[in-house]
Amino acid sequence: MLTAGSNGTLVKTVIIKAITNTTHGMIRLYDYDGTNTKIIYEVEVPAITKATTDPAFEITIPMNHVLKAGNILKATTEKADTFNIIAEGLNWTYYPTMVRSESTNYTANTGMQTVSTANSNLDGTGTLSSAIVTGASNGTVIKSITIKAQVTTSKGMIRLFIYNGTTTRLIKEVPIPAITKSGIFPSFMNKVDFDGKDFSLQAGYSLKVSTEIGESFNVIVEGLDWAYPG
Repeated sequence: MLTAGSNGTLVKTVIIKAITNTTHGMIRLYDYDGTNTKIIYEVEVPAITKATTDPAFEITIPMNHVLKAGNILKATTEKADTFNIIAEGLNWTYYPTMVRSESTNYTANTGMQTVSTANSNLDGTGTLSSAIVTGASNGTVIKSITIKAQVTTSKGMIRLFIYNGTTTRLIKEVPIPAITKSGIFPSFMNKVDFDGKDFSLQAGYSLKVSTEIGESFNVIVEGLDWAYPG
């Protein structure tokens, strides 16, 4: 699932997202060193029947687990249900001279898309938005994702996906309530902030979005690109 870099990798979080109905079971995470496989975490999965208005199972695990160089983070499922498992990792890189932490530069990378074409798929097929934001050459910190309806909404779902250039994976679902907007009542709004811990988007990876119901939503990504002194 994730292989540590030459100086090791810090696994910040692991996001587990079902794309089917789930039966009561378990997801298990392991650290594999090329010979031995050691369990490091178990996640109980409840029985959930997904629907247009009810999201499939999802959880974000704050791991902060250090993988030794070359070690691999792996996963298994107790039940034969289908899950996307997305590991947010940071590879360490060292410089020949000391670099002060405050010398790291950030550049705002704000992505904006409108999504309005109905798509009920959780497997990354069907109509998705173009890339809302793409990770810069050193990666991009996603601080928040704001979802704002332009219209009166029916009960449905907004889905967020990661695209690595080849494969598209569901990372999060946001339930949409039925709201009638007016001059004195605002339309639906939700802010995804990954539990206040940010999300590290790998260089070249993109965030995309879809809507269950064919209603118009603005999706705005607050991103910061990393840059380091030369």
